[in-house]
Amino acid sequence: MFRNLILTFLILLNVSAFANPNSANENLKKTIKKVAPAVATAGTIDYKSGCASCTQIGQASKTAMLYSKENNQKIDLSVLTEDEAKNLFDELAARDDIPFGYPMDGCYARAHKMVRIMEDQGIIAGKAFVEGKLYVDTKFGEVGWGYHVAPVVLVKVGGKIIPYIFDPSLFDRPVSFDTWKGKMLSKKKAQFEREFYTNRFSYDPDDKDAKYSDYQDEHLQDMNSTNRNFSRMLFMYNEQMKDKRK
Repeated sequence: MFRNLILTFLILLNVSAFANPNSANENLKKTIKKVAPAVATAGTIDYKSGCASCTQIGQASKTAMLYSKENNQKIDLSVLTEDEAKNLFDELAARDDIPFGYPMDGCYARAHKMVRIMEDQGIIAGKAFVEGKLYVDTKFGEVGWGYHVAPVVLVKVGGKIIPYIFDPSLFDRPVSFDTWKGKMLSKKKAQFEREFYTNRFSYDPDDKDAKYSDYQDEHLQDMNSTNRNFSRMLFMYNEQMKDKRK
């Protein structure tokens, strides 16, 4: 898994590199290109607008099943109203212990932290993955990923149940899976390879076919260390920018 190589690279960066984000990001992109694993297979989620593959819920039900074709998994997820989803998103986005402002890497750790917080509030989330050559524009310049992951819940919109993604690193609100995926594939050079859902216990693409029924200790340890390290990197960058503006 390339995340540990990227983490080691970033920690070794001198603080002064943040004074030139474009230069730092060029180095990061070269490292990502070198170590990101190739993805050989392709597939798609069995999903259409309105979530035809979801179990329709009754008034007394608070969960529904989402089917992921690529890994043949049925994932039980909480169903929220639009207001509930927005309020939960705002609460997560306001946390200072998750480095949403550092999008270059660490999505796996941010997503894991978020689904655990949701679970503490009685909300069962899953994970949505997209793999390929993905690109987004950030305050650090253009960032490229080999994959991206974020929490997913189901949101009732009118009479339909739609997978919605919680990703404060990219958006200021919950968005549909299609909107989330589209942002990462909007550039001509972007290439889609595959997409899939997992339950909340999976951590990264290596866990695509896993049948975890609980959080794994090694994942929790990595989640904590990754969020802590990238929070530190983000703090150093913000302090450097403050000094530069003086």
